[in-house]
Amino acid sequence: MKLFKYIIILCTFGPILISCTNLDEEVFSQITAINYYQNSENIYAALTSNYAQAHRTGWEDARYFLQEVTADQLMIPTRGKHGYNGGEYVRLHEHKWTIQENFVYNAWVAPFKGISLCNNVIADFEKLDFTKFKLTDATKQEYIAEMRALRAWYYMFLIDFFRHVPIVTSTDEVKGQSSPQEVFSFIESELQAVIPLLPKNATSSRLDQAGAASILVRLYLNAEKWIGTSKYEECARVAQEIIDGKYGSYSIDPDYRGPFRAGINGYKSPENIFEFAHKKNYLEASWMYNMWMHYQDRYSLDNDWQGWNGGNLAPSRDLQGNLYTDKLGMPFEKFPNEDIRKKPFRVTSADGDYEGFFLMGQQYMFDYDKGYGYTDEIITGTEEYNGKPLIYVDQVGRFSEGEAGLAKGSHVIYGEENTGYRLIKFPWLPQSKDLFQMNSIPEIRLAEIYYSLAECKYRAGDKSGAARLLDAVRKRYFSAADWPRFSYEQNLSKLTDDEFVDELGREFLGERHRRIDLVRWNRFSEGSWWDKQPDATNQDIFPIPYRALNANPLLEQTTPGF
Repeated sequence: MKLFKYIIILCTFGPILISCTNLDEEVFSQITAINYYQNSENIYAALTSNYAQAHRTGWEDARYFLQEVTADQLMIPTRGKHGYNGGEYVRLHEHKWTIQENFVYNAWVAPFKGISLCNNVIADFEKLDFTKFKLTDATKQEYIAEMRALRAWYYMFLIDFFRHVPIVTSTDEVKGQSSPQEVFSFIESELQAVIPLLPKNATSSRLDQAGAASILVRLYLNAEKWIGTSKYEECARVAQEIIDGKYGSYSIDPDYRGPFRAGINGYKSPENIFEFAHKKNYLEASWMYNMWMHYQDRYSLDNDWQGWNGGNLAPSRDLQGNLYTDKLGMPFEKFPNEDIRKKPFRVTSADGDYEGFFLMGQQYMFDYDKGYGYTDEIITGTEEYNGKPLIYVDQVGRFSEGEAGLAKGSHVIYGEENTGYRLIKFPWLPQSKDLFQMNSIPEIRLAEIYYSLAECKYRAGDKSGAARLLDAVRKRYFSAADWPRFSYEQNLSKLTDDEFVDELGREFLGERHRRIDLVRWNRFSEGSWWDKQPDATNQDIFPIPYRALNANPLLEQTTPGF
């Protein structure tokens, strides 16, 4: 449990002074590096504290919203008097963000905070004599390499969102922007340099050789959009090396739930290359729960949290119950009925076994007598359906207002408290069994590497090779009897561009992949789904935030249209 203990210690008392590109300076502590490092535990704590910031950067608020809520699978509707927030969620959904957008600003600031943390620790470690703390010079080089890899991971957000960003590698630099090619080359060279210095198969909550190599796969996969030069051959080479075990031993988890229940009862998924470990009351995925769960879900899921009832899946059906006809969107109905993930979430044993990825339909009370499952007692709503059954629907509309409500149509501002199915891919298991908030969040899965290699092969014209790789992951979702009908390898004509994009959506639903995948396949700005139409101008890149421009006179607006 040391990892969790030290993360909390450093979050509270760490020796960090933030100074990156003259953004908001934030003093984390008055303790200095000179007097902080007294033993090897202080060194380890300084190292691991950076992962708490990394978790917040990747899995909370702005960075998650920009990748998911701007795309076709997740949404945050206005629910009557709740959730409008000055229209900021509507602007994300409609691709009408501005240079003053809080989410865009926070997407700039958070990665730079993480980069500054890494820079500080790297600078501290370079000055320290590790042998005084009974640590070897090899350990020193490994720890520094780990922080360089994590810094490169932070820069992936910045090149993806903004393209032209400062490259900052010391604690006192104020710099202007580098070109996308320069940022790309910096990330690439850093990862190539540190991979040999990192261990293989380190704890999955730390970056190791496979983790750094996987970031390199992401970099190469998106190179054509980021720098205008295809790097699919390089992507395929590194992805194949990861699959072949060059950087450590990993395998596809035969259990479809496995990557998302890692940490529950000590379970370790062989698929998770890099994950953010959690433990109740130490480091929790609290934002993930609160943002997507209804206030009343605590009664069906067995916990004492309120939830914010913020978001849900984008709708698959119109107000009359008919399926939408757009190629994109409709995330729930893109799953075939035979797919075992397409089930209502249900805990099936007192040990925390469960099935299904979705909260849908009528909600029922948790069965405390059995310690799992539900009773026949229905859960009621608190807003439009106060005292009435709480039934999640795969639609968006003001059904509670009758014909007048339906006449308004289906739009992001016309939600209700029961609007939308809820994704529960990251399982929220019973608190009474000490399982709530105990599961890790996978940042990089081996499945991503399989899919990345498959995409490279598909783009190169090797559809059969792509199908085999996709099937190696997908087979776990179907029964032996159903599999021949759903195997791509056995039905090769089904694997088209549109199907590949759909399959990426199914596999990585809610995992902060969707926008970047749509951009890569020319479907983000150009695409339409539900009530979103093709953009009048390209929106693939976010503007440099107004507050960042004001804070650093060396920056300039580089995003077309802003």
